[in-house]
Amino acid sequence: MSAGNKPKAVAIRTLVEFAAKRGSLDRRFTPAPSGQEGIEGHQKVTARRANDYQTEVGLSITYGDITFRGRADGYDPTRHCIEEIKTFYGDVERIPENHRELHWAQAKCYGWLYCAQHECDEINLSLIYFELADELEYPLEQTWSAEELKDYFEQLAQQYCAWHQQLSARQQQLHQWLEQLQFPYGTMHAAQRVMAEAVYKAAATGRVVMAEAPTGTGKTLAALFPTLKAMPRTPVDKIFYLTAKTTGKQLALENIELIASDKTNPAPLRSLELTAQEKACLEPDKKCRGDSCQYALDFYTKLSSARQAAFAIPILDKHALNQLAQEFTICPFYLGMEMARWVDVVVADVNYYFDGTPLLLGLTLEFDWKPCLLVDESHNLIERGRGMYTAELNRADLRNAKKSAPAPIKKALEKINKAWLVLIKSLPATTNTYIRLDLLPEKLGLALEEFTTRYIEFLQQNPDHPIQEGITQELFFAALNYLRTIDIFDEDFCIDLQAVGSKDEILTLRNLIPAKQLAARLNTAHCACFFSATLHPARYYQALLGLPEDSVHIKVPSPFNSQQLAVNIATKLSTRYKDRVAAINPLCDIVIQQLQNVPGNALVFFSSYEFLQQAETQLRKHLTTTNIQLVVQSRRMSEQDRETFIAQFNQQDNLLGLAVLGGAFSEGVDLAGNALKGAFIATLGLPQVNPINEYLRQVMNDKFGQGYDFTYTYPGIQKVIQAAGRVIRTTSDEGYVWLLDQRFEQPQIKNLLPEWWLYST
Repeated sequence: MSAGNKPKAVAIRTLVEFAAKRGSLDRRFTPAPSGQEGIEGHQKVTARRANDYQTEVGLSITYGDITFRGRADGYDPTRHCIEEIKTFYGDVERIPENHRELHWAQAKCYGWLYCAQHECDEINLSLIYFELADELEYPLEQTWSAEELKDYFEQLAQQYCAWHQQLSARQQQLHQWLEQLQFPYGTMHAAQRVMAEAVYKAAATGRVVMAEAPTGTGKTLAALFPTLKAMPRTPVDKIFYLTAKTTGKQLALENIELIASDKTNPAPLRSLELTAQEKACLEPDKKCRGDSCQYALDFYTKLSSARQAAFAIPILDKHALNQLAQEFTICPFYLGMEMARWVDVVVADVNYYFDGTPLLLGLTLEFDWKPCLLVDESHNLIERGRGMYTAELNRADLRNAKKSAPAPIKKALEKINKAWLVLIKSLPATTNTYIRLDLLPEKLGLALEEFTTRYIEFLQQNPDHPIQEGITQELFFAALNYLRTIDIFDEDFCIDLQAVGSKDEILTLRNLIPAKQLAARLNTAHCACFFSATLHPARYYQALLGLPEDSVHIKVPSPFNSQQLAVNIATKLSTRYKDRVAAINPLCDIVIQQLQNVPGNALVFFSSYEFLQQAETQLRKHLTTTNIQLVVQSRRMSEQDRETFIAQFNQQDNLLGLAVLGGAFSEGVDLAGNALKGAFIATLGLPQVNPINEYLRQVMNDKFGQGYDFTYTYPGIQKVIQAAGRVIRTTSDEGYVWLLDQRFEQPQIKNLLPEWWLYST
């Protein structure tokens, strides 16, 4: 884990981005050189210069209490000229005016820094646009006096320093406030204290803690409170509360509000909720650019005022950002992205830190932050991680793109299709629709590279072409993701083809073990706490999440009394796939009998929608003579539908809900008191046996020696414990759980269930 103190130094690029950027948002895909292409372009330009030409000229100046510094691309002593080189593709006339203004701002700042260091009265500035395809330079030159450049730089620096002074003053207030901060409930209960102490020590020592804490422990508060208390006394300067579910974000925001709720001592703490763009967008039918959306129009021009107003709001959740959006007619999503730079706590989905090129990781590297990661329900990160680092190509998308693509692109798509056919023909004769490949298909990779190049070239010449609105652009991004994944492809991945023989094959570079990729990102943080009710066995989670060997693993004792929860096992019932039809009637009998014995709301969790629907038919027959109302999870529920489903449990006391284990209602749902009296779990939750999982089992066995457990048992039982955890939420709750399968009696399964459970005989 990283550590150290941050110097008060700001890059010139950061300064001009903050103080000189103007104009509108324009989120059209604009082909831009890669970092490597930019470096090579710079080298080609500077190689053409005379021997006395200086490259990467280090410059710095102190203004106020900040040192602004950077490296000018080049200095030509013959012409007394600072050169700022910008690489691009396409037509130089199409470079937006606000981009040019920003480039000039950077050049002018370097000009003043050079004049100040070398005591010059004036200097020549050259903004050189270098087109990478034809390798032509397009220079723009200006001569400026040192006095003019000084005035310009100091206008920008003054804006940044004024903002920095606000930040520093609030930071000082924050640390004083945090030193005096008291736990919102007076005293922690014993279980919370165990976790809180471990989290504080992790912040102090720069380590990772893995906290297995039962549902209802108050994990969110036990993670947030000690991390905040640690901020004045440890290197931690940011808290990223990361979760895989929307419900986890809401709980975090509620706890932040609780911590900061002392009306007599207003909190200088600043927190932000990051919301996915599709959920934050106020005009989804408009294009994300100034000539289409009012919230994108002049975004950067409006940003300074909106940023100042946002900084005054303690909790910038989705609602607060929407209010600012209306007040300043500014995009709430991109305003949120901007405010991520300036707040103390960011509450976001895990992909904002762990995905391929995530916002929070990028900002951490740019500003040299020392964040503490609080990863809620971190058992979900294994599957989410696999998804983040997996790439998929669908031949149906390729065929559809070919139908509508313009001629230059169509030719490249034909080459992909040809390479795809060559791959199919090279496969051994088989009736299997799933095939795993031993090697990356090289010709297909080359065809995809050519397609992405041709697509970029086409957009450079046709930036407003409607191709950007359809399937061809989706295929382009899928191809880019595939090519990026090739760069990290190793023994932790496999290559497979699904739907072989259908002409709609799906080629997947599939991540099986996300540990290396997660660890690379985790290593950038100062410290972290991964917490969940289901992190047992620790070896499984530590290995697949890529946690350091010196990670601290703690088991938080349950705050609940075993007398609160009656746990029953149906020892004569099998819900294996082959036994399901026979299981329906006895399963329904157990449910009805229990509801008669203990009236109140209950949930029944099934392994699949098919099994759920079979049971639903039978249960409806049983319930016709009762006042029990059946509510059923459907396959494609909207977020509003899910909220309505849960809300009913807080309003009625005669509901029987049917849901799928591992779905929206089996974790992250808080139904305290009489809102939920019991849960029936009609499955071990084991993942489906299929060729993908069977190969995963083989890999897990070779690497960890526990193939079946790592692939099937542990992921399944984790879902069971999460679902059962919906029942007892407070120390005054009472309820029951029925485990509707005889396999729960097996010692190796029972040993994975919570130690505090008391089984009925």
